[in-house]
Amino acid sequence: MILRNQPNILKFLLIFFFGYILFSLLPFIQPVRTAAISTYNAFQQVAFNTFHPTARTDFRNFEGNSDEYDYSVYIFRKEEWKRSSNKKMIQPAFILNQNARLTAFGPFIMLLSLILASPITWKRKLFSLAVGAAIIYILLAMKYTAMIDQNAEILRPDGWSTWVKLSTLFNNAFRTQEFMALLIIPIWAISSLRAKDWKWFLQ
Repeated sequence: MILRNQPNILKFLLIFFFGYILFSLLPFIQPVRTAAISTYNAFQQVAFNTFHPTARTDFRNFEGNSDEYDYSVYIFRKEEWKRSSNKKMIQPAFILNQNARLTAFGPFIMLLSLILASPITWKRKLFSLAVGAAIIYILLAMKYTAMIDQNAEILRPDGWSTWVKLSTLFNNAFRTQEFMALLIIPIWAISSLRAKDWKWFLQ
């Protein structure tokens, strides 16, 4: 093996680098992209609807042909959604059309690449992926909350909402993809590594 006699930190960086390239290229395969977006939509919808006090979302793959958008977020008033017996007849209060490469794929590709390169067992890798992904879904739910708060006043909760306030602060601090990518590093470290694992990097 070409990496056998190399420092562990170099092994880690090389595996991370090639993993990042591989995971970045996979979404260009249309069936993979469609499946990834559908999976993302299902979990992100649960995350958002769990925390937002007044809005209820329905994440859907983008309908139609577009090079710019991959999925749409249909946002409804939560109380209206609960009262209705025919959900299909409810008109959304707001629709966000999104590009998965700019919103969803980046953080998960970063996390997957870091976990792949980590010196831990596959069982721990899967656990780390589950924990890290859950945290990312919650953080992205906060970003959607901030976007809705900025663009759909009708969906703002009356009075103080801790979730909305925290979401706005988070979105202001980590507005760009670059800042979100940096945030993935501590998420990976917390979910993947134990104290003894850090010694491996120095060997």
